[in-house]
Amino acid sequence: MVVRLSSSPSTSSGSAKRLPASGNTALAASALIQAALGLEFVLSGLNKFADPAFIVDFRAYVAASPGAHRGLLAPLVQQLVLPHIGIAAQMTRFTELGLGLVLLAGAIEIARRRLGGNLGKLHGYEAAVALLSALAGAAAAGISFSIFMVNGGVFPTITPGRAFTSAIPVELLMVPLGIAIAWLETGRFLVLRAASRRS
Repeated sequence: MVVRLSSSPSTSSGSAKRLPASGNTALAASALIQAALGLEFVLSGLNKFADPAFIVDFRAYVAASPGAHRGLLAPLVQQLVLPHIGIAAQMTRFTELGLGLVLLAGAIEIARRRLGGNLGKLHGYEAAVALLSALAGAAAAGISFSIFMVNGGVFPTITPGRAFTSAIPVELLMVPLGIAIAWLETGRFLVLRAASRRS
């Protein structure tokens, strides 16, 4: 995906109005998806901070998870996570909260650029925000997939027992969303960096 920024003359005032070549609708929709994923991670991180017994609960959750005893991540969980459960728990808290905040900031920037006038003008920091958002999207996809694997990693099938629940586990569903955000924000970073070099 290549996101190009272009200018077109305004029909009412004659002033330049910035319109992305890919269309405001597509970018606004991507901002909404990015904001939803960011909010999910922010709330998930804050929920972990709100739990007074989080480290104890985290140990119990990881130890009881199927992926901690079998599968690709089992050796990693057994050798690194469980022996250092306190560090792993704190890293989980701060990582989820941090990723969520970065994704929200990136979504706000995408939405802001859809506006006209001084509020929507280009700023020098945007390329850095886009790059951080791309990294956050990739990290969110990786974390979501690792949670899916720790939970047992059963891929979706046609199962009568899921007739009234989500057919795709939420953690697995967030993987392509994170990848899509990383793809979009990488495109924005390349375009914004090129624009800043020309200015």
